[in-house]
Amino acid sequence: MPHASRQPRPLLTTAAAIPAALWWPCCLLLLATGCRSDPPADALAPNPPPAVAASNSVTLEFSEESADRGVAFTAVNGEEAGNLAILESLGSGVGLLDIDADGDLDLFAVGGGRFLEDTTTPTAVDDGLFANDGRGRFTAITEAARIGKGRFYAHGVEVADFDNDGFSDLIISGYEGLRLLANLGDGSFREVPADEHGLASDGWHTTVAAGDFNADGHLDLYCVRYVDWSPDNNPPCVVQGHRDVCPPGEFTGVSDRLWLANGDGSFRDASTAGGVVEGGKGLGAVTADIDLDGAIDLYVANDTTPNRLYRGGGDGSMAECGLVSGVALGETGEPEGSMGTDIGDANLDGLPDIWVANFESQSFGLYRNFGAGSFEHASGVSGITAVGSVYVGFGTMFLDVDLDGAEDLFVANGHVMQFPTLTPLRQKPLLFHNQGRGRFANVADTAGDYFLAGHMGRGAAAGDLDGDGDDDLVISQTNEPLAMLINTTPHSGRSLTVRLIGRTANRDAVGATAVLQTSHRELLRQVTGGGSYLSAGGRQLCWGLTNDEIPVSLSIRWPGGEETVFPWDAGLGRFLIQQGQEKPLQLPKNPSPEGNPDRL
Repeated sequence: MPHASRQPRPLLTTAAAIPAALWWPCCLLLLATGCRSDPPADALAPNPPPAVAASNSVTLEFSEESADRGVAFTAVNGEEAGNLAILESLGSGVGLLDIDADGDLDLFAVGGGRFLEDTTTPTAVDDGLFANDGRGRFTAITEAARIGKGRFYAHGVEVADFDNDGFSDLIISGYEGLRLLANLGDGSFREVPADEHGLASDGWHTTVAAGDFNADGHLDLYCVRYVDWSPDNNPPCVVQGHRDVCPPGEFTGVSDRLWLANGDGSFRDASTAGGVVEGGKGLGAVTADIDLDGAIDLYVANDTTPNRLYRGGGDGSMAECGLVSGVALGETGEPEGSMGTDIGDANLDGLPDIWVANFESQSFGLYRNFGAGSFEHASGVSGITAVGSVYVGFGTMFLDVDLDGAEDLFVANGHVMQFPTLTPLRQKPLLFHNQGRGRFANVADTAGDYFLAGHMGRGAAAGDLDGDGDDDLVISQTNEPLAMLINTTPHSGRSLTVRLIGRTANRDAVGATAVLQTSHRELLRQVTGGGSYLSAGGRQLCWGLTNDEIPVSLSIRWPGGEETVFPWDAGLGRFLIQQGQEKPLQLPKNPSPEGNPDRL
């Protein structure tokens, strides 16, 4: 059936019930700080849908299968040199991308780094690239793809088609380094010279988050930077009687940078003109249309300094509203040690909520979105704080593990100090089951053997690796082999998966919002940039549906504001939707005998 394409209208049409006590102070504060005070009509949410039935018998299950699936890789940090440098504490990330545009997710693993002998000078190690055969089995192709060794100690990876040629490229970040690898479309990559891409690589880069901040159809890059550590600024620190890794408080924060794309594969520095606030000590960042106004926004997770929420103006400008919006501080009103972050609709009210993983003795933060730029810290009422404040959280994301339509939460944990006193060095991961309307319960103890042991968890990414309709997980672990967790949850639901391709919008459709109207409810998903921690997950949008639930329509707001509505009569499965096309293109089912075709 033909779609309807037109200018923006409200994706979600019923006003949210925002308490007056929150509304008026928020508006006054927003007016005073230059943040937008009046919510656009399309930022208002519907009344909450019926809760997903909570069940104490629900079991979420994963099987660790990296070796069986051909992935052998270990990220390192050089701790054997005995420098106890804060550089060692950050770890490395992983990226999921479709290298050859064959429809399945391949894997890039950041190698980390070491130190030159008898010095505190960082040096590069090899990264790893693994090709997926379409059935979730991988082959190392690092050398064949001409990835090569980098020039710096590396931490993060962002996947983004920065040259808009239809093939996913790689942006690798680390200490005194940014590296752009352009995908040539033949399974190999070309390293783009610095004088060609124009990015300044000075300073300690952690996360890179892609997003089209000026709505010109080209992906821009927000580069998060950390502190002013250097080989000459590596002071000895004694903690609880041991020399240990220095805390971030010993260093000065380094300002982030915003790079706007010129449209030819190069970038220009727009940090000052774009409104980037100085300082920060940033570790994580995620881009999404958080206020549902059609312009991309940005959330930055900072380590021991207030987190930041930038509301985008759609013209390359941003207004920092973290404090007045209620997402800059923890539940005690103090800055926290924030690392990983993500965006998702935790309570199914049609508004994107913000999630951030923090340091020990601090609650992980779930900030519930009330609309109009107003959030509340909801970790307590949601059940998150029930796990205690004993974890140091890094890679994290929303994902619907059991395909019931409500997104669950995963967190990879591991300490940053060599001699922690309050909690273990190696820590168990967390897996929060969403029991409906944003009420969560940690079910990690019954989720499989991987969850029963401690790890040095750092970067993590989610995506459907084996093509069976649900999301799997890849976790980078410092000085431990990479883990690949295949989702083996016995599903009662089914899935609908959509990959969006922009035309006038950026090809990756970062910043797009999609709402699936079903016979029971409305379910919001967004295409994000950055997210998790130092990592890039798959950008396919996945909706889990109950057995008696039928898709009715799919509304897509593309970056830049154009909206497309598809009356949905295409059934379930995997689909590709290109901006401006008449109908969704259904992709083949997974050919693997391991896949369950009834799920698709």
